[in-house]
Amino acid sequence: MAEVDPTLGDTEEGKSRLDDIKYYTSLFLGALAIICVFGFLFLVPFVLDPAISTLMHELVEDPVHCQVTSYELRYGKTNCSWASCREGCTAEIFKCHQVRVTYTPKRGYEDNTMVDQIPENEWAYLTRTEKPINPDTGKPLGIEYVVEDTPLLINIKGCGYPPEVNCDTYAEKYYNHSMEGTTFPCHYSRVNPWIVLSFYSRDETVTSILCSILIPNVTFVLSVVVLVYWYCPYCQARCKKYEQQTDARDGDEDSDLDDYTLADK
Repeated sequence: MAEVDPTLGDTEEGKSRLDDIKYYTSLFLGALAIICVFGFLFLVPFVLDPAISTLMHELVEDPVHCQVTSYELRYGKTNCSWASCREGCTAEIFKCHQVRVTYTPKRGYEDNTMVDQIPENEWAYLTRTEKPINPDTGKPLGIEYVVEDTPLLINIKGCGYPPEVNCDTYAEKYYNHSMEGTTFPCHYSRVNPWIVLSFYSRDETVTSILCSILIPNVTFVLSVVVLVYWYCPYCQARCKKYEQQTDARDGDEDSDLDDYTLADK
């Protein structure tokens, strides 16, 4: 009577489980690779481009004093050629908060400082001639006027998305500063002195760039490498051949060692 291997069924069941795990893991890695591609494409305009642009403007890391010179809340597309803060970076705006400021380029920020405590000669010279922009055509209008201040921006693009960005709260904060006559910290650009941000951190900007590049790309590469190894016969053959050569080399070394031992005896 033929003998039956009692472990045969367990082996087949174990192989079946391994195949199932490999199948579902492959689905997960494939979906993860696709998500990484679309995620990276999403991060380019919304994270990478603003962060790189912020670094290129060489903003001062140590804040300086800012004071609000004017604040307006405007409605209508034609009245909103720019905004200090707007919710949404791609949609057309019909409500805009416009905060204009001046700052002290050579005086670092000190808390609880009143505007009248800072001499006039310490404020930045920002006088220039501007032409209003037609938001429909994007071209300047014929009217020219002289300004002595500059827009305050929540970030380099002047826009963001809730809940991180709430423009009503943002505008109210700086309107209160103007009513109280106090200064607040801000960061100006060394490249363009008419660009002023209400907040800037070089470390956070660099971190966002590195995370946006490394996380999706490294995850994509690892997922593809695992899938290629599992489903590429040539890759598996190469790996097995290398392992066989390694085992054979180890076996030869053991054999030489045994021969050497016997010869000594």
